[in-house]
Amino acid sequence: MRAKHPIHTTLSTEAMSVLERYEQELGAKNIVLERALLGMDKLRFKEKVDTQTISKIIKRVKTGIQGFDELVEGGIPEGFIVVATGTPGTGKTTFSMQFLLEGMKNNQKCIFFSFEEKADQVIKQSIRYGWDIGQYMEKGYLEVFGFTMLSTEEIIEIIDTFKPKRIVFDSLNIFSDITDIRKSSEFRNIVKVIKEKKITCLAITEKKHGIEVKEYDDFDFMADGIIYFDKKLTHELDMQKAYFIEVQKMRITKINEIPHQFIFSDKGIEIRTLPSLASAFEKNMHSKSIGKSQQT
Repeated sequence: MRAKHPIHTTLSTEAMSVLERYEQELGAKNIVLERALLGMDKLRFKEKVDTQTISKIIKRVKTGIQGFDELVEGGIPEGFIVVATGTPGTGKTTFSMQFLLEGMKNNQKCIFFSFEEKADQVIKQSIRYGWDIGQYMEKGYLEVFGFTMLSTEEIIEIIDTFKPKRIVFDSLNIFSDITDIRKSSEFRNIVKVIKEKKITCLAITEKKHGIEVKEYDDFDFMADGIIYFDKKLTHELDMQKAYFIEVQKMRITKINEIPHQFIFSDKGIEIRTLPSLASAFEKNMHSKSIGKSQQT
């Protein structure tokens, strides 16, 4: 049985009259004050989280990019807005579409909002990797809005109606000014909807500098995570630039911050981890030794 404690308090005449009025309805001053206090506590702490089990309730979303999920503890936390940023032509759009494809394979509805390309152009980029985007569109798992001039209200209405689990915005630099996006009530409304519905979102942005330059904009500070894309010469004697990806930020996640090389295979982007690089090196050396033996 719950213990009862005497109440020692000093109330104004107005407050006492309110207490007495509710006392007539609820039966006792103790009950009135108890309900009021519990109501205040509920408003202050809407969800009680057990700090001992918090890691168990972090649901992670698989990206479908070979070698990437290992860099972020198995996947992107559900409901995160992650900025995919970097210089032009470094694989940001391919990475993002591959991320949506993984969702569609698992019967998740996805939306691709492009602010600078037509829908058919986005689809053609996917076809080159053998991704049958058309079948997912026919089945209702994908909507592509190309060269969109949609307003904030229209975007929110589309999200409410379609109920996606994954979204891509390409690119935010076109959608909103970099200097006021964090203060923009319009974009904050979109962020609020994405968070409430636990939608995992990739937001593509543009940079004029490579990984070596540590300069961040408001898009980066706004996001739950940052994935940086770049291409550069690894050695002075190299004829072609190599592609690199670096996870610079991912909240509630232990990340691998080392820049990793990746390739565009016939299936899409593949991260070259240290074991895969060693394997590639061994195959290359093996083929060279066979070539020499044949020559002799």
